[in-house]
Amino acid sequence: MKKVFFVLALIIIAGLGVWKYKQQHSSTSAIVQYVPDDTAFYMGGTTSKSLADFFVDSPILGFSPSEKRALNEIQSELLTADTPAAKFLNALLTDYTEKTDGTYGAFSDYFGLAYEGDYAVYLHGLVPVINMPIADKQKIVNLFKTISEKAGVNYQEKTLAQQSVLSWVIDKNDLQLILATTDSSAIVTMITAKDTETDIDERLAQKPVPVSFEETLADIREQQDYTDDLVFMFDIEKLLKGLFTADNSRASQDFKRYFSDTPLAKKSLNDPDAQLCQADTLKLVSQAPRVLMGYNDMEVKGNQLIAKVNALLEINNEMVINVLESLQGHIPNHVGNPGDKITSLGLALDMDNLTPGVTKLWTAFTNADFSCPDLQEAQLKSKQMSPMVLGAFTGMAQGIKGVGLSLFDLELDAESELPLRLDFLFSVETSNPTGILSLLQMVPELASIRIPDDGSEVTLDLPLPVDFPVYAAIKGSHVVVYSGEKGKQAVAAISSEDLSPNALGFGSSMNYTKLVELIEKTDFSALPGTSMEGCMEIYSTLDTLRGTEMQLSYQTAVEQRGLSLDGSMILNKPQLKTSDIDITGQWKTAYLDDTCHWVSDGAEQWNEDGTGSYKESNDAASCDLYKSNYQWEKNGRTLTLTDISAPQYRDSCQDEWQQEATKETLVCEMINIKQDSFQCLYFMDGSEPFIYQYTRE
Repeated sequence: MKKVFFVLALIIIAGLGVWKYKQQHSSTSAIVQYVPDDTAFYMGGTTSKSLADFFVDSPILGFSPSEKRALNEIQSELLTADTPAAKFLNALLTDYTEKTDGTYGAFSDYFGLAYEGDYAVYLHGLVPVINMPIADKQKIVNLFKTISEKAGVNYQEKTLAQQSVLSWVIDKNDLQLILATTDSSAIVTMITAKDTETDIDERLAQKPVPVSFEETLADIREQQDYTDDLVFMFDIEKLLKGLFTADNSRASQDFKRYFSDTPLAKKSLNDPDAQLCQADTLKLVSQAPRVLMGYNDMEVKGNQLIAKVNALLEINNEMVINVLESLQGHIPNHVGNPGDKITSLGLALDMDNLTPGVTKLWTAFTNADFSCPDLQEAQLKSKQMSPMVLGAFTGMAQGIKGVGLSLFDLELDAESELPLRLDFLFSVETSNPTGILSLLQMVPELASIRIPDDGSEVTLDLPLPVDFPVYAAIKGSHVVVYSGEKGKQAVAAISSEDLSPNALGFGSSMNYTKLVELIEKTDFSALPGTSMEGCMEIYSTLDTLRGTEMQLSYQTAVEQRGLSLDGSMILNKPQLKTSDIDITGQWKTAYLDDTCHWVSDGAEQWNEDGTGSYKESNDAASCDLYKSNYQWEKNGRTLTLTDISAPQYRDSCQDEWQQEATKETLVCEMINIKQDSFQCLYFMDGSEPFIYQYTRE
């Protein structure tokens, strides 16, 4: 497992440089000629400079405190592993965090990757291959040499397929990880002693495969209307056929030659029951053979990136498609727009067709002709659980096609911990509104609710201690409960909305900017059970959210080819590169106390020559009670303060100054950075971390 981890980790590190960006015209990547048509996995596309420029200052790893903690935990585990692979990864992570600020541009420059060009990650049989564009091939080669030497990991420079490569032997059977470079690309893959010269030539992009993935890729793009940015394909059926040696594909050939002497392969090739189960499994998988994903549109408009994404689970069974279509319900329109709300959630399911639909699927499975003992046993257990039981539960929900909840705004009362203002809309989409009201009568607390069926609105007397009004009404085919001005506007729009089937499953939207605004204006000290440690985690999470100014929405539905997910995204370009903020000048300070309140306490001065000072005054601001002088150094978002002399303190203005016993070094991780304010998570050896807030004077 450690060897596998080593291989996968290196591939992931290399693959992080692969980003998906749009060209102005459709083209076929030159890499595709090296991708075999029988590949079970492909992810590839074309990068463009315009979108690379958009993302250049955006974080891949922003090195927030939470990310640093995660990296530290990974490195701690690597150190305990004490293997060449772990040492290599630990050395690479250490070097990377010391030399970059975690942005996309810094990541690309660190590895010598190009901002534009063709890329692909795919399987050549069972062997992964990464081919990515590079700007400086010597940089990535020298980097991997240097990291190997620092980690004490042996490597070889040799010639394969008429090109110079770096090679790491990662097991006793001479399995080798290979880094090869051309003038425009870097290739990471593996080779073994059992590989032919042709295998090596194809993986190292020196010889095109006889039948490439080009035509299949073109078909996928046309079928799903995908752009050149990215096409993702995972062919479950092809992979299983390879693992079951059910065809003559590269994957089957690889399984036989690499694993024929393993117990798993011997059982797979010789056990009659295993072969029966493999055959039945392939029959089932052939009904849902592939997962596809790609972009239908991606473009930059000013400081915004606008993208539409589609994913599809292909389904080849007409009966299943028909059942799923019958189950489609309706997610209301108010759920889908993230621009006017904090978040929303919708669920679509036609309750009238749930029992008959599930019964059809149950009947098809229990009557299927299986030879596999495990599947036969599953059939017997399924026959003991008739889906007709569902009718007892779904009968009460007849007519329901979906539900939707949109949260437009929320303000909490700092003293009562209850909502002071709540702007929302909850709707039930149903062809039988009066039936929904009958269900409410079964809940004792709601039994007194009466909602007229003429569309007029009533104020609900809910058993909740809130001061704002909540209204309910029947608007056409929608039973609505709402509060607030935006909720009222959404109700007006929903009145004429019909219940045409538009989704199966979930739909949701999220506005990260509005979520950040909500968190920023929330008094966490009013929340029950809140502690300083809990607030520090909240502020750390807020920092992560602030780095993602995005509106996101998605919805799942049934289409002719299967079950699809369609999503849209609007991403704002960061206007401030947080690591470049100028901290020189004077700042007011406040610390977070045990009850999660900010308490003003002093002033900080950072000078351009790298010196700084901090002082605290008494309550009347008539004298200083604490002062320190130090050297400061800023690296990205890390600020280090080292005392020049031990700090001084006194209890009152009349007392003599006392001096601390030792000098200190404080390390600040800057979070929630704005032009005129930020917070510091301070860490000291042997002490619990604490948090300060800085506001420019």
